[in-house]
Amino acid sequence: MNASPKAPRRWVPRIPERVVGPFTEGNLLRWVIGLGLAGFAIGFLVITLVFFPGFGRSPIVTVPDLRGQPLRQAQRTLSGLGLEIARGGTLANPRIRAGAVLVQSPLPGQEVTRGAEVRVVLSAGPERHRVPPIAGLSLREARTLLERFGFTVALRRVVSDRQEGTFMGMQPAAGAMATVPGVVTITLSAGPPKLMVPDLLSLPLGDAEARLRALGFHLGRVSYDPASPISAGSVAAQRPAAGDSLRRGSAVSVTLAGADPNPPAPEPVVEDTMPAEPQPPPPQEFPEPVPPPANPQS
Repeated sequence: MNASPKAPRRWVPRIPERVVGPFTEGNLLRWVIGLGLAGFAIGFLVITLVFFPGFGRSPIVTVPDLRGQPLRQAQRTLSGLGLEIARGGTLANPRIRAGAVLVQSPLPGQEVTRGAEVRVVLSAGPERHRVPPIAGLSLREARTLLERFGFTVALRRVVSDRQEGTFMGMQPAAGAMATVPGVVTITLSAGPPKLMVPDLLSLPLGDAEARLRALGFHLGRVSYDPASPISAGSVAAQRPAAGDSLRRGSAVSVTLAGADPNPPAPEPVVEDTMPAEPQPPPPQEFPEPVPPPANPQS
């Protein structure tokens, strides 16, 4: 019989026994204990980091600046540092939007222990007041009342058929809630629209009056100038002058050339008819008494 072929031999490196030692039950036990301790340490570290993120940190925390942050953002900021948040109410403020942190205690930069509470006051936004009614008040009274509520008054004038200075309305309207400080605009009538005064010079009085009426004016005072060089009865001067602005319904006075055909009657002279006051009689003079002559001596 032929001998079976031999399997090829493989080279296996030989590890000296002084490196690992002989593989005994004692070595196996040490390996098992070492691996167990390593696994326990890794598991403890993972559990600590996941369920106790603050473990191992310093117990002293610097308070962050929360001012201007919305409430939820402030809560997240404090929670990440191991701090608690407490709300301390609201306060009106025109510069910080509603719901954001306005004031905090402790102040930013102060050091506290982990788990401490930071109290915050939130902004309620701008203060708002109800606009008071001012109808029937004078402009000075209305301004004083509105300023007492924290509003600033602005005036607006519009052309209308109502008398100049008449109250037309205000914005915001009376009873509305408005931000303070804020502006309340009062609208007043500027009166009827103004029209341009026509040129009446050299026109006869009748034509001048007709032109004024056609434009919405009426004839005012009529005077005369005997020294005017233009034809008598024509307009030599007018007031207001041509081109000036005047409200509809206003009067335009004219001066006609020539003498007044109907001069005013002279005022009667009133004589003084009152009786003269009686004069007191002059004082009566009496002669001084003359002493009798002395008797001659015998």
